[in-house]
Amino acid sequence: MSKQRFNLSNAFGNPGGMPMTERDTLIAKYNSARGNLLLLVIVTALNLLLLATNSGMYFLFSASIPYIIVDYGMFFCGRYPEEWYEGLEGMMFVDDSFFYTLLAVAIVIILVYLALWFFSRNQKVGFIIGALVLFAIDTAAMLYYYGISGSSLFDILFHVWIIVILSMGISAHYKLKKLPEEPIEVEFTELPLDGENPTVPNSIALRPAATDVKFRVLLEEEVFGHKVTYRRVKKTNELVIDGDVYSEYTATIEMPHMLTANVGGHSFAVGMDQTSSRSYMTVDGRTVKTKIRWY
Repeated sequence: MSKQRFNLSNAFGNPGGMPMTERDTLIAKYNSARGNLLLLVIVTALNLLLLATNSGMYFLFSASIPYIIVDYGMFFCGRYPEEWYEGLEGMMFVDDSFFYTLLAVAIVIILVYLALWFFSRNQKVGFIIGALVLFAIDTAAMLYYYGISGSSLFDILFHVWIIVILSMGISAHYKLKKLPEEPIEVEFTELPLDGENPTVPNSIALRPAATDVKFRVLLEEEVFGHKVTYRRVKKTNELVIDGDVYSEYTATIEMPHMLTANVGGHSFAVGMDQTSSRSYMTVDGRTVKTKIRWY
């Protein structure tokens, strides 16, 4: 059965518009390796679902071993359409328990990739190295099982892509360690007190900021007499000004975003720039503070 292929790619933006230093570039390469690894996990899991339901579709950017294992179980348990078995009349099929066992093994492999992604936060490069080794084995298995042909060319190219991206992330980590230390936070520069701008209407607060919950402060500063806090509460990032939440962004996995509010005649904005791996705070369009984000 032919596979209908879709091309998936991983792109990161730079919504903060901040210049990229060498450190920023290296951090972005490491985070790109992690981002591609997570995409690999998601697409591989989706491909298993599509395979198990006989959809006939297949997405690129997927690990091969879990797919091969489930494909093997599907075939020998007679779970494919009848036309797949033409010329194989009298073939004895294996009990479905064999398929479910192989499916469980495939899921465990995916969970290993997911664990490697999760624990590679905070520049723990050993887990990225582990993912590279595991994916190199996956590539060898793919070449052995499918060979090199026109139908497998795109899979080979995507496997090479992942190996290159993971290798670049590992290289970036070690180059980053050789750079001289720099302060994590950029020193706050006082803005001129030019008074309120009456043409800037005040935003309406969503609610008072909860104080009885656990949260992580991403950025905090006092500007023009206003206490501005960019914080994460569970899965939600909040822009808090003078104790009130004005804007929020909810996501299990953070993507580039910006939260804005107008208070006291000034425009405040906070957010995450995933390319340079920084949280940022701007007031009236001017950058006030940034901080490197370690995942």
